[in-house]
Amino acid sequence: MLRSVSILRLGEAMDEEIALNRRAHIRFKLQTPFFVELSLYQVQGKELRSHSQRVLLRDISLGGCSFATHLRLPIRNDVEWQVVLQLGHYTAKPGFIVLHCGHEDGLLIYGGRWVMTGLERQAFQYRFHEYMRLALVASPSIHRLYKKVMDRRDDRGFERLDVTS
Repeated sequence: MLRSVSILRLGEAMDEEIALNRRAHIRFKLQTPFFVELSLYQVQGKELRSHSQRVLLRDISLGGCSFATHLRLPIRNDVEWQVVLQLGHYTAKPGFIVLHCGHEDGLLIYGGRWVMTGLERQAFQYRFHEYMRLALVASPSIHRLYKKVMDRRDDRGFERLDVTS
């Protein structure tokens, strides 16, 4: 009887953990400063170009990122930004939509998702994986975990993991 109770509690704990982390992609929290260029790309489907501003990238995934800045940005689905980031020798320029905002240490923290075509997403995914393998050279155990997670795309078991670099 005691064994079934502990298994039930373990199952409840796993359900709570899954409920807390609803992300579809692993988020990599950056330990060293990583700056990217942010500029306005389009509003309501009309292309508008603005000067770029440097913002501090806090974390990144295949689905999106979060960054810190002093800039006040609108949180709207019809406003698309362009983020220019350097992944090793590759310069990526994905579109970005801001989904939420918070405050931390006197800075505004924005998070959102990438906006890319299928071909752009495929190229970004390949370059992102290559960059992460190079960035995590000193951590062979992280390499194994990352490879295992990327090989298990369809079973959604990786949603319980939180990998930091």
